[in-house]
Amino acid sequence: MNIFKSLSQGYGTISETNITSFLSFLLNSTNELDNSFILLFLELIDGNLQKNKLCDKLNLNQPTLREKIKHFSKRYTVSASPEFILMKDGSRQVVDILVRISDKQEADVVCLIIENKIKPVSANKQQVAKQFEYFKHSTDYREDLLVYSILITTDYDSFGSMYNTAYLSNPNTGWLRWTNKQKRENSLEAVLRNLLILEQTAEIHPINPNSQFIIKSFIDYIVTEYSNTANGQRNFSFNGAEEVDSAKVSVDNRTYILRRYDNKMIRVFDENDSLLEIEVRPLLKKINRLYNLEINSFHSTGTPKNTQVIGREIISCLNTR
Repeated sequence: MNIFKSLSQGYGTISETNITSFLSFLLNSTNELDNSFILLFLELIDGNLQKNKLCDKLNLNQPTLREKIKHFSKRYTVSASPEFILMKDGSRQVVDILVRISDKQEADVVCLIIENKIKPVSANKQQVAKQFEYFKHSTDYREDLLVYSILITTDYDSFGSMYNTAYLSNPNTGWLRWTNKQKRENSLEAVLRNLLILEQTAEIHPINPNSQFIIKSFIDYIVTEYSNTANGQRNFSFNGAEEVDSAKVSVDNRTYILRRYDNKMIRVFDENDSLLEIEVRPLLKKINRLYNLEINSFHSTGTPKNTQVIGREIISCLNTR
């Protein structure tokens, strides 16, 4: 059983906040991963930076990950949590995750300001740049402190404006993707897979089987929910069922997306791809009437059609008009 998919069953959802919280857990030094994930994460960031590589700053030039972990853990600790950036005037700016890499005297050496975005509609061009500017005026900022702005998104180029604006404000800005169709190895998905491979080959400390299963479930979830298909569109699935057909309609000045799945289920989403908690059949009847589709509510035998059949016929009819 995939716990992430289970929690999104029916009208349940795994929110952007839930995903951010799980990432925050993986990054902390206090979990059982013994800093293995954070070091792989830093290597991924370095691959997307122009200069000021984190591994150079932290002297992580050892030949194996096990040796890097040993070197890192002796010198640094990592805390990662949702935080307010407290400015000197008392005002606050919220960040998804503030990662502090501190030395053994508890002085911050590196800070990562992480912003996690799932839906393209939530892209805010100025958000990451503003977070860095706020941090520069915060009580935690020092001239000698390396501060990185890290944008993590789903596999959409539309987030590019956020990255470009952030880079102008802070050249130490990296853009990471949960999944990456064009460069699969340049993704959080690849980092998580590599973590499991390294554990399997005893390159890092053993990971509890329950934790392994949770990480595998999380990989399965993000690949299912966040990957794009060959034509660049999101590969929608729901409760493990794959989308086979869809249609977009406008009713009472509101846009709806009807989706049909391979298990015959019909679901309704808004234009931001959020599942709507509405009764499907009344909406289908209204669409049938407003668009003059003339879909009969009864089979030729006189028995009433169920929602799945009516939904299939309406979607098909809308797409052939």
